[in-house]
Amino acid sequence: MRRRSLSPSRAHGVAGVAERTVLRSDHPLLRATEAVHYTGRQWVRVAAVLTGSVIASIEGREWAGPLAGSAAIVLLILTVLVAVHKQRERDCAIELVLDGRERVPIAAVERQRRRLLADQTRNGLAGNLEDLIRQAASRSRRQMRVTPLPFEPMVVRMVAGELRGVIGLLRAEGVSARGVARAERLVERAVSPLYGQDVGALREELRRVRDLLANGGM
Repeated sequence: MRRRSLSPSRAHGVAGVAERTVLRSDHPLLRATEAVHYTGRQWVRVAAVLTGSVIASIEGREWAGPLAGSAAIVLLILTVLVAVHKQRERDCAIELVLDGRERVPIAAVERQRRRLLADQTRNGLAGNLEDLIRQAASRSRRQMRVTPLPFEPMVVRMVAGELRGVIGLLRAEGVSARGVARAERLVERAVSPLYGQDVGALREELRRVRDLLANGGM
C-alpha cells in the first residue's frame, strides 16, 4: 500500500507535537515558530486575494482595483511580520544552541546547527577576524577600510595571538555548533568585548570560544 504524504499543515502539526515534547508550551522558540506559520498562512491567503483582484481588474471589474490596493498594503505588512517572526525564531534557536542543546530534534535548531557548521559560515567568521587583525596592525588610518563596527586597534593588537587561535579552530573539522555560535556572537554584536576597551574581558571571552570550539561544546 502506498503511503500518503503529509500536507504542509499536517506536517506542521506533527512537527509541533515533536517540539512540544522537548520545549515547554510557553517557550519563546515555540511561540516564534507558531507565529511564523500563522503569519505565513495569512500571507498566502492575502496573496491569493491580490492575484484574483488584479486579474479581475484587468478584466474591467470596477470593484477589483480598490480591493487589489488594500490587499497589496496588507501583504506588505504581513511580509514585514513574517521577516520579524523568522528573525525571532532564528534568535531563539541560536539561544538553544548556545545553551548546549544544539542536538534537540527541533527543525529551527537543526537549521541553525547546519548553518553554523557550514564551511561558508565558519570561513566567513575566520575571514572577518583576520580582517580585524590586519586593520588593527595598520598604523595608517587611510589604509584601513571602513568596518561595520568600530573597534579599538590597540585592544585587538594585544589579543592578536588569541584571535589567531580562534581563527584556526574555526577552520578545523569537528568543531561544535555551540562554539561557532559563540564566535558569531563575538563578531556580530555591537556590545561584544571585541569592540570594547576591556582587554581582560575580551581575553576571557576568547578563551570561552576556544574551549567550546576545541572541546566540541562539552
